[in-house]
Amino acid sequence: MKDYYSRILDLLRRLGIALLLFSLTRLFFYFFNLSLFSDIRFTELLKAFFVGIRFDISVLVYFNLPIILMHLIPLGKVYHSKTYQQIILYYFVIVNSLLLLINLGDAVFYHFTLKRSTIDVVKFIFISGDVLNLLPEFFLDYWYISLVFVAIVITLRIPFRIDRPKKTQTHSLSFKLFAKQLLVMVLTLIVLMIGARGGLQGIPLSIMHANASTNAKLSPLVLNTPFTLMKTFNDETIAIRTYFPSDEIKNYFQVVKNPSNDGAFKNKNVVILLLESFSKEYVGSLNNYKGYTPFLDSLIGHSLVFTNAFSNGYRSMDAMPAVLMSIPCLMNDPIITSAYSTNNFTALAKLLKTKSYATAFFHGGNQGTLGLDGFAKLSGFDNYFGRTEYNNDDDFDGNWGIYDEPFLQYVIQHIDSLPEPFFVTGFTLSSHYPYTLPEKYENKFTKGPLRIHRVVRYTDFALQGFFETAKTKPWFNNTIFIISADHPAQSVIPSKAGNINGKTNLPDKELLQYYKNSSGRYAIPLLIYAPGDTTLQGEITTTIQQTDVMPTILNLLHFEKPYIAFGNDVFDSTVIHAAFHYYNGLYQITSGDYCLIFDGEKPIALYEKSDVGHIDNLLEKEPEKTLELENILKAYLQEFSHRLRENKLMVE
Repeated sequence: MKDYYSRILDLLRRLGIALLLFSLTRLFFYFFNLSLFSDIRFTELLKAFFVGIRFDISVLVYFNLPIILMHLIPLGKVYHSKTYQQIILYYFVIVNSLLLLINLGDAVFYHFTLKRSTIDVVKFIFISGDVLNLLPEFFLDYWYISLVFVAIVITLRIPFRIDRPKKTQTHSLSFKLFAKQLLVMVLTLIVLMIGARGGLQGIPLSIMHANASTNAKLSPLVLNTPFTLMKTFNDETIAIRTYFPSDEIKNYFQVVKNPSNDGAFKNKNVVILLLESFSKEYVGSLNNYKGYTPFLDSLIGHSLVFTNAFSNGYRSMDAMPAVLMSIPCLMNDPIITSAYSTNNFTALAKLLKTKSYATAFFHGGNQGTLGLDGFAKLSGFDNYFGRTEYNNDDDFDGNWGIYDEPFLQYVIQHIDSLPEPFFVTGFTLSSHYPYTLPEKYENKFTKGPLRIHRVVRYTDFALQGFFETAKTKPWFNNTIFIISADHPAQSVIPSKAGNINGKTNLPDKELLQYYKNSSGRYAIPLLIYAPGDTTLQGEITTTIQQTDVMPTILNLLHFEKPYIAFGNDVFDSTVIHAAFHYYNGLYQITSGDYCLIFDGEKPIALYEKSDVGHIDNLLEKEPEKTLELENILKAYLQEFSHRLRENKLMVE
């Protein structure tokens, strides 16, 4: 039995080394994203690291189960054979080094997405070849990840080198010895499986447990990426949420819109321009600083701008259904790659085609990028135009597709060929990692604290060229332009910003902090520019979200038929105006000066907008506001889950 106990000690030593490395990669995650956790007290941070061990153990047991069994199964002298030990060694090092590499890589990726990666990221990689094309650039930019990975591989081999030599058994196992070892094996497995399920609680460890164990803001630190990938592997359906009788939901949110427009339908052209990764933070006029969007700033002065606008997600694939179908993404998978992608959807293009609109979707990306070509067909566009249709790789950026400046001019050329009225959506791409510029503009645009700033400046310049050309067209004054970001991107770290050309080009520090909290991180620029309608100018401070775009456009056009939308017309003062989000297993509603975070069963935090660090939880201090926002959010989730599951996204 002494030899058998030494095997168990070997196993625990090896798993212990791996567990230590998981904690070190969590530390790497923390320091790489320090600006997002800078206001966390040391005691809270320590608790997050300690609770995180529970999730690390779960991953380690599940993924190392084959070699756990190889250590524990009573096999006599077979265990000491060279081949047997090499299998254990190679499995342990390869599997655990890959798990830790995923953790390291996601520390970088988190800075772009602000959530631990789930299985939708893997699906995205297979859907879009662009990600694989970008990997060489990624490894060059973050070369030190490779060095850390090599150190991890070396460290994982250490316990195999320090294990003391064992004497190979030369006799067969007696029944008594075999029975003892079998009993110890069962007991050890029971203990390890308790670790795998995260304890003796009623249900196995889940992503939601991270939120219950500590401050919701710290859940990304508590979790590890292999765990979130594992837990969302078969997460293809959304849980049915039922909080109210069906006839009570309308008291809090009405998803079926019944327009009361009495006037004649307005055959105005509609052009939606989605700007890749344009954070509100980058727009100078919305933050009282110079910024990186001089043309957009000038256009805002002649537009109706929404100063409290939010994206519905942090992925381009979330923006498409939100803006063009008025459907948010309140689950891990984007709608267009989920199990519900074949549902029957209400879509703006389909509704406008009933009014004889010509429709077209433009994105200069490679064929299949983000699944946009398939989405364009799904949502009712007549035609899709991308890099293939552009057919001139002299303007190819080498990664994602055609540079914004020439492609936006290409959009104008095709609009000229469309009969009026038309509905066109154009989606830029240059302000996307790795942030390349055409060679002739390498020294033209202002650099900023972030690499993306220079390319945002370029896309703003391309947008200026688009409108300068559009102004010369006969259809220009009869067109409503809606300009929005698809989602925000990185936020500046004040301490690392430094001086750019002798002066700092940064918003106020409180704003920078706001753009890092769970609500402000979704803040985007959104405006309506209607050159033929001077009434659509000024500012609206009401909270709005991307799903509000479709019902707002339909109202401006005096569309009269009923339809389904998870947004509201921004001009309707009789309805709730809010933004809804899903992140790290939590649901969130932002409305006016408040933000409520909900775990699916109960509210866990209420913050005021002025509390930019989300420090003062107002749940107990503001029970009426909590209940008000909780009921709205519950009604919203109930409608979303039932209609998605039951394929009831169109008016019958």
